[in-house]
Amino acid sequence: MKFITFISILLSTTLFAAECLTVTNGDVEVKWTAYKTPAKAGVGGALTGFTISKSDSAKTIREIMKSASITIKGDSVNTKNKARDKKIVKFFFQNAKNGGDIAAKVTKMTNKKMEMDLTFNGVTKTIPMSYNVENNVLTANGFMDVLDFSASKSLKAINKACYALHEGKTWSDVALQLVAKFKPCS
Repeated sequence: MKFITFISILLSTTLFAAECLTVTNGDVEVKWTAYKTPAKAGVGGALTGFTISKSDSAKTIREIMKSASITIKGDSVNTKNKARDKKIVKFFFQNAKNGGDIAAKVTKMTNKKMEMDLTFNGVTKTIPMSYNVENNVLTANGFMDVLDFSASKSLKAINKACYALHEGKTWSDVALQLVAKFKPCS
């Protein structure tokens, strides 16, 4: 039993104890998977234009996550298909307030769970996410429903623009993933 406790403490030290850690824009990835067709086929992508505010150094990943906020540009879609990217920006994000920009802030973090306040289209909702930390890399996963953010206009527009490709169905739920690589301070 003591061995299991020791291993648990050792594995959790990257979240709770270090001399100094930091994270910058280049150390973060914001990924998503949206769904199309009645079979709910996933289309993955990333939002590549964002800024992290207050990404100062701290002793723990938790301290950094709770003190930082991120602003994500809605026009920074990257699905590795330029034509698709333009459609998503034009029909989905540009139909939302503020050009579809998204603000996110972690408000609560416990072992393996966190809550992130996400603001999109002028609406703020709390998104529960599970997370894991391994080798100073935090990977968080959750879901949002764009209808919770009053984005039915955006959803209808992208569904209409992609009606044939989506076989008449664009789903409102989107899987979210945040990957942040924390580095020792120099």
